[in-house]
Amino acid sequence: MEFIIKVLAYGLAVYLSFYSFYWLLTTILGISYRPQKPDLLTKLMGYMSIPKKLAKVNHTNPEILVILPAYQPGNIFLKVIESLEKAIEGRNVKVYVLLQEADAHFRKHLKKRGFWVETEKFSHLPGNSYHHALRHIVHKINAFQEGELMNPDFVMLLDKDNLLAPDFFEHISPYDYLNYDVMQARRCGINKNGDISFFDTVSEGLNDTMFRSAKSLVNGTIEISGSGALIRTELFKEAITNLDSNAPGYDKNFMVQVLTASDRARTVYLPYLQLFEEKTSELENYNPQRVRWFGEQYYNALYSAKKLMKASVRYGRLSAIEYLIALWRPPRSVQLVLVPALGVAETGMYLWMDYWWLGFPYFAGSTLMLGIASLLFLTKEGLLSSSLRHIFSLPKLAMSNVMNASVSVKKENQGKFIHTQHKL
Repeated sequence: MEFIIKVLAYGLAVYLSFYSFYWLLTTILGISYRPQKPDLLTKLMGYMSIPKKLAKVNHTNPEILVILPAYQPGNIFLKVIESLEKAIEGRNVKVYVLLQEADAHFRKHLKKRGFWVETEKFSHLPGNSYHHALRHIVHKINAFQEGELMNPDFVMLLDKDNLLAPDFFEHISPYDYLNYDVMQARRCGINKNGDISFFDTVSEGLNDTMFRSAKSLVNGTIEISGSGALIRTELFKEAITNLDSNAPGYDKNFMVQVLTASDRARTVYLPYLQLFEEKTSELENYNPQRVRWFGEQYYNALYSAKKLMKASVRYGRLSAIEYLIALWRPPRSVQLVLVPALGVAETGMYLWMDYWWLGFPYFAGSTLMLGIASLLFLTKEGLLSSSLRHIFSLPKLAMSNVMNASVSVKKENQGKFIHTQHKL
C-alpha cells in the first residue's frame, strides 16, 4: 500500500512540478514581449517573404466583416453597438449581427445603423448551439461572396458584451494585415472589484501573458480568445467547417483545427488593440462559465491529442505539441492552493524526518517556481497590492473549480454550449 501511495505521490509531484515550471517559463517569456510597430526595414523584409497566394491581398484598405452572434443580449448590447459604430467610422468594415432569442428593439437599433441583421434560433437543435450559429455565419459569408456583396479579407467575432476602443482599427498597420492570418486583441475587464471578477481578470491576463505574448515572442501559434481576433476569412471558414460537433464551447476546438491544418497560420498578439467586456462577478454565473471552459480544455486534451500529435510529426509543428501540453494543465486556482500546501507539508516532513520523503523537494521547488511566476506577473500588471485583498477567497474558488472541472468532463456536457449570464 505504501508503495502505491509513493508512486501516486511521485506522479503528482512530477506533474505539478512540470506545470509550475511551464507557468514560470511562459510568464518570463510573456512579460518580455514588447510588440512595436515594424520599422521600414522590417516591413520590406516582411513584404518580400509573404506567400505568393497572399501577394494580391489589399493590405492598405482590407475589407473586414465584424460578426456579432448575440444570444439573448442584455442592455449593454446597445453600448456595444455604439462603440462598434465609432470604431468602424470611415473604414472598410461591415457588420453582420445574428440575433438569437433577442428583444425586438435591438433589431430596430441595428437596422438604423445600417448593419446587416438576421434573427435566428438554434437552441432547439441537437448539439452545440454556438456551432450551429457559427456554421450559419459561414454559409452567410459564402452567400456574401457569391452575391458579390463583399469579399472580406478578415472576419472578427465579437461577443454581445464586447466594447471596442474607438481607436481599435487605427493600431493595425498594413504590415500586420499582410503578414498575419490571425491578430488577437486584448480583452480588458470593465469591472474587477469583487473577488470573482478580480480572479476572472487575472485569469484573462495570465492567458494573454502565457499563451499569447509568450508565443508571439518565440514566433509560435498564439491561442485565440473567443472574441476579438481578426482572422483571415478562408482560415476562419475552414476551421469552423471542421469543428468537432461533440466539443463543448468553441475556441479551443477552433485552435485544434488551426494547428492541424496543412498550412501554418501566422499569428500575433497585439495588446494595444483593446476591447472591454464585463467580467463574471457572481459565483452562480462563474460556475457554469468554468464548466464550459474546463469542458473545452479537457475534451480537447483527451479527444484531440492524437490529431495534434500527428500534425506535430507530419508538419514538424511544435506549436501543436505545446498546445496539447497547455490543454493538460491543472486549473490555475487549484494549482495555486494545492502546490504551496503540499510544499509546506513536504518541508515540515523534512524538518521532522531529516530527509525528503520523495528523495527530492518536488513540492517545495514547485512552490518556489509558482511564487516567482506569480510575483513577476502581478508586479508587471500592477495587481500585486490588489491581489492581497482577494487572496483569502482563493481556496473557496479552488474548491469550486475542482467541482467545475469534474462536472465538465461528464458525457452530458459534450456537444453543448453553456451560455454565461451577464448583469449589465
